Formats: sequence, structure tokens, C-alpha cells
Amino acid sequence: MFRCIICCLFLSLLSVPAHAEEIPKAKIAIIGGTFLNDALIESGLLTQQFKLETVIGESPTIHYGEIQGVPFYYMHGHGGPKYLSGWAALYELGVQEVVGGATAGAINPIMKTYDFITPHDFIDFNIGRPRYFPREVTSKEGLILARYVPAVDPLVQQALFESTLSVLRADAAHDAINVFDKGIVVQAAGGRFETAGEIDFFNSIKGDVVTMNVGTEISYARQLGINYACLVIVSNPAEGVAAWEFSDLTEIYQTLNPVSLEILKDVIPKLANLPTEGRVDEALRIHPEMSKHKAD
Repeated sequence: MFRCIICCLFLSLLSVPAHAEEIPKAKIAIIGGTFLNDALIESGLLTQQFKLETVIGESPTIHYGEIQGVPFYYMHGHGGPKYLSGWAALYELGVQEVVGGATAGAINPIMKTYDFITPHDFIDFNIGRPRYFPREVTSKEGLILARYVPAVDPLVQQALFESTLSVLRADAAHDAINVFDKGIVVQAAGGRFETAGEIDFFNSIKGDVVTMNVGTEISYARQLGINYACLVIVSNPAEGVAAWEFSDLTEIYQTLNPVSLEILKDVIPKLANLPTEGRVDEALRIHPEMSKHKAD
């Protein structure tokens, strides 16, 4: 009991709010989710954790670690209820490249349970979540009116696809797993599984998989000029497409979370070597001022 209390106190001290200049620098971040779950937290790669005071409030806990000497941040569980302040913290820290991910239900029948996808586009029905950042987060920038063609950063997406293919094909046990280099993610409202009728509708608008968070991440990353792509694992057929059981998910997470970690260990050094100029982040997000007259 005494040891547990000491551990809790130690971790709480590690997570006290900090200022950006006090934190180890990294230009890469990983956003956690069910595709990764506890595999990274328990890997020993994360050496520090902190919370950052941003202009819109305190961030969720952010971890710092290194892979092959490359520093990175990790934010668990998509930032939880502190979505905006989590991403504001990454922006303030100077993050340039982000890999996110999720598990998802497959709408497209060619995508089977255990398959991996690096999506290229999204459709967002989660209208209850904040859609954009307050102006003060990016006060030094012009008007932020982000474009999403392409929706994700092509260089991060390509690196993630190549690492996924490389890791899976290195183990014969994964030969049956497909890797798709594109797909459209439908982001549902969250809080429940979809109805079969909703999945029918998502299929009619060309959605490939359905999940609850990565659409927001794609949107936020572009607004902040951060290059983003994500890894999605099919954990079940979407509702009404085929039968599945909740008990199936445990085995999928236990089997594929460590694989996701190996993919991230492979891709992080690649992201460190990507060019910084000529990326879509700036080109598609800063809207020209259309009038010299400002609203009151």
C-alpha cells in the first residue's frame, strides 16, 4: 500500500503543469487510441510526462520519449475531453508531424477484421465536438480557414503505409492481413455504436470505415499547420454488415496493439527526416484577408 501511494505521488509530480520552454523538445507526436492502447505506455519508451498551460486551458497529460534517438510526444486517448487544449499544447510545443490512429468498423466489405488502412480522407458527423480553435491559439497567423484536399499529409501517410507493410510482411503470421493505402473514414458522433441504417447511409456516401475520433484529429491538425496521417485497424464489421461479438475485440487489441507499436517504432525515424518546406499544412489553411473592414 505504502509503495502504491509513493508511486501515485511521484506520477502526480511528473504531471504538474509546465511551460513550453521547460519541456524537452520534439517535432513529432503520437496520438493514442484503441489501435495502440497500452502497448506504448507499457513499453518503457516514455520517460517523462507533463501538462502544459495553454491560452485555452490546461492540456491533458503529454508524455515524452525517444525511439532510436528521435524525440517524440505521446498524448493518450485522443486527448479525452480536453481535445482543443491538447492540440493547442502540441502547437505551442512546435510539433510538426503527428501520427494518430484508431480501431474501426468496416463498412466496405473488402476490408476485413485485422486489416490495416492509412486513410486519405474523412467525413465528419461529430457535430457536437468543437469545430475550430479560438483565434488566440494562432493569434500570430492570418485567418484560419483550412482546406482538406488532400485531407491528410501525403508524406506522413506514405511513410506510415510503407512502415505498416514492412512490419506486417516481415512476419508470416500476418500474411492474411491486408494493408490499404487509402480509405475514407466516417467519423460518427460517438458514445454508442451506429445503427444498421446509419451504416447503410455511410456506405451510400462511399465511407470505408467508421470510427469516432480521427476525423477531428485530421481537422485540428490542418487548422494548426501540423502534418498528420493515421493508422486505422479494422476491429469488427460495421453494424449490419456482418455478425460480431464484443468478446472478439479483446483478442484483436491484444494481438495488434504490439504490431502498431512496431509500426510506430519503424515510422518515427522516417518522419524525423521529412522535408519541412513545401508541405500542405501552410498552403491549404491560411485564408487571404478579403476586406480591410473588420467586424465590431
